[in-house]
Amino acid sequence: MHPAVRIAVVAIVLSVGLNAWAGQFKRAVYYAAGQRPYQVIPGQFTSSGNLDLAIANYVSNQVCILLGNGDGTFKRLPCFSAPLPIAIASGDFNDDGHLDLAVVETSGTGNGLIAIFLGDGKGGFRLSASYATGVASISVAVADFNGDGHLDVAVTNKGFSSPGSVMTLFGDGHGKLRGRTTYNLSGGPFGIAASDVNGDRQPDLVVAQVDNGTVAAFINDGTGKFLKPITYNAGGGEVVDVKIADLRHDGRQDLVVANASQGLVVLLNKGDGTFGKPAIYRPCADKCFAGPEECTVTDFNLDGKLDVACAAQAEDSYFFYGKGDGTFGKGIAIADTIKNQGGFSIASGDFNHDGAPDLAIPIEEYGKVAILLNAK
Repeated sequence: MHPAVRIAVVAIVLSVGLNAWAGQFKRAVYYAAGQRPYQVIPGQFTSSGNLDLAIANYVSNQVCILLGNGDGTFKRLPCFSAPLPIAIASGDFNDDGHLDLAVVETSGTGNGLIAIFLGDGKGGFRLSASYATGVASISVAVADFNGDGHLDVAVTNKGFSSPGSVMTLFGDGHGKLRGRTTYNLSGGPFGIAASDVNGDRQPDLVVAQVDNGTVAAFINDGTGKFLKPITYNAGGGEVVDVKIADLRHDGRQDLVVANASQGLVVLLNKGDGTFGKPAIYRPCADKCFAGPEECTVTDFNLDGKLDVACAAQAEDSYFFYGKGDGTFGKGIAIADTIKNQGGFSIASGDFNHDGAPDLAIPIEEYGKVAILLNAK
């Protein structure tokens, strides 16, 4: 999808395992999730021990919760209001042992918000506070950036009439945020991820840049401030999402990038928080599919090697089996379960307690979330 089209949407808003054709995933089961479900994340929002789902719906101005029953099925709770939610992340912001939500609300006009909703441990949420960002906010990541034991947030701002930026706000442990810091970034900041990429045990930031086809790495100085970002080629085109994962099991955190123009892009960590040249994996099997909007990283076939599944907005979603050395096989369509349907988000987790990761994909056009259980 061309950046202008995507922003318009935002503005209104094989190795030794099974292969897909042999049934890596069972057929999808669908759950109603608002008018236009944009992003989905997993989390344990109750004390049941089951994985639940939170879904941002930018058209219906709501966040919806699907509570997991522990057998791969879900029940929907009443949705709660959140103006034009476009991105969500979970974490315990008031240190009460219950997961809360950080919700990015956007209008695409420079009136973005970041809001904290506190969880009650039963699947319900209430607004704690919201903060105007003054820009068109897009995505959010959560970590303790300044080492005080309280979770903080980082928000990307795409920028329309002004340059883009990354903002950090620091949690006080009571469900409130303070001390906003802005880092300008001109390449069209979009997706964001937080993790320690240089081995100093401080969470760093990596940002996907949709306008110039790169990712930008911000290294934490240990106090919650970030050094000048280093930019890496991520295949050119529209880079919309980034995940951080140790693809080689060597303690070095690598980058898994969703490039809507090119496909899956992997940048391997050199061991010091810098990254090598991009390796591009086209989403092709018997045919080629649309580029990914978001990817999730986990071991789907339980061979000890991380795999990647990606959601495409208009065509089949697909996945890549990892080889354990930072490389991947060909893209495999999830066409036998969810043919020609997709969305802007994808999430993985063990929804039925069988030890194998399953998938959740919002089907934006139809207002549903598809649950695909792993057939192992």
